[in-house]
Amino acid sequence: MNQHKLIEILQVQTVSYDQFRMFAKIIREVKSVPDCAFYTHNGNIYVTKGNADGGYPCLVAHMDTVHDIVENLTAVPIDGNIIGINQATMIQTGIGGDDKVGVFIALECLRLFDTIKVAFFRDEETGCEGSYEADMAFFDNCNFVLQCDRQGNEDFVVEAAGVELSSSKFQFQIGPLLDIFNYQMVSGLMTDVMALKDCGLSCSAANISCGYFNPHTDHEYVNIDSVEHCFNLVTSIIDQMGNARFPHILEGPGYWRSSVSRQWPAKSLYCMDCWAEEPTANGYCQSCNEYYSSMMGWR
Repeated sequence: MNQHKLIEILQVQTVSYDQFRMFAKIIREVKSVPDCAFYTHNGNIYVTKGNADGGYPCLVAHMDTVHDIVENLTAVPIDGNIIGINQATMIQTGIGGDDKVGVFIALECLRLFDTIKVAFFRDEETGCEGSYEADMAFFDNCNFVLQCDRQGNEDFVVEAAGVELSSSKFQFQIGPLLDIFNYQMVSGLMTDVMALKDCGLSCSAANISCGYFNPHTDHEYVNIDSVEHCFNLVTSIIDQMGNARFPHILEGPGYWRSSVSRQWPAKSLYCMDCWAEEPTANGYCQSCNEYYSSMMGWR
């Protein structure tokens, strides 16, 4: 794993509706990788590397974060972690591991594997706007879709916001690898793979803890060992399972699916994380508060 590249990606400033810096960075990185074809659509980036007769493993990530653009963001390694410092004020600020770590892992896998697909979505933090406008034809020949967009270092999300992400066959096959890497199958919150399933993705998907902690706060940090641990899990999954297709069709309407055009209400009416319930005073719903309390010791 290229730690220098991780720091490089973490220093790219990006926030919902203002992510052109990350968009441009990704395009430059993709152009530097041989045998890649890419296109953009609705503000998203779609990349295919190589020719895979049996289908492609696929990774997705989102380009935005929740953190405001500051005058000079610097990623600072400290005792195996990386934090963000605003050099203009010398005050810690969120580093945007959610989901710059996912972007980093997707780009590293693009360099590593001969046949793979990756997609980068805009505006996940405002309700998966980019992935709800995804070009679903891109995923027709994907064997499975992985996203690294979960805090911590041990969760393998197979259900998100009530939406089933993967088949029992996929979960059975991947179980031994999860045991080796000390990951466990859990339910999680809204993210791009959930939106893709909601839009009809026909293969199995999952969201994976990738080593960022205290997300959406100024005290966010990225643990380097945990990022590498996630990267090793993802590469092992692709090595061992990447050539096999794992079909999975969502039965019945998805959590957010509608036969009419979706109109998002004012964000203040909903939890700023899951967008499913009314928020409490701190902006999170009761369910998300309970989740983060158990993970981060909130009171």
